[in-house]
Amino acid sequence: MSERPTGRERAQTAFKIWNEQGLEAMAERFWDPQIVWEEPPKFPDAGVRRGREECVRRMSERLALLGDIRLELVDATDVAEHLILIEAIVRGRGTTSGAPGEMREFFLMETDGEGRTTRFREFLDRDAARAAVHAYRP
Repeated sequence: MSERPTGRERAQTAFKIWNEQGLEAMAERFWDPQIVWEEPPKFPDAGVRRGREECVRRMSERLALLGDIRLELVDATDVAEHLILIEAIVRGRGTTSGAPGEMREFFLMETDGEGRTTRFREFLDRDAARAAVHAYRP
C-alpha cells in the first residue's frame, strides 16, 4: 500500500502543474468536481464559487487581469487529516501595463480520501488563515 502524499508534496506537484501546464490542467487533476472556493472578502467581486467549472471560470477572469501567474510554494503544512495550510508567493505581470507584481497568499485546502481538493479557502494574511485553522470543524 502506498502512502498518501504530504501536504507539501501535494502543493509542490499542484504548483508545478499550474506553472508548466496552466490552471485547467491543475484543476482537472486536483479539484473535486464539486469543489467550493471561498475568495478573500477584500477581492473585487469576491464570493463563494461552487463546482470546478465555475471555479475555473472565475479564476480565469482574475488571470485575465493579472496576466501570466506563477506560484511559488513557501510552506505547506498538514494541520489536520485532510486539511492543508499553504503559504505561497503569487507572481504575475499585468496584461495591460506589463508591470511585475507579487503578493503573499494563504490557502486552506480540505481534501477527500482520494486527495482531491473539496474546499479551498483563500486568505490575504497569515493571521486570518491561522484563525480559520483554529476554527476548523470537519
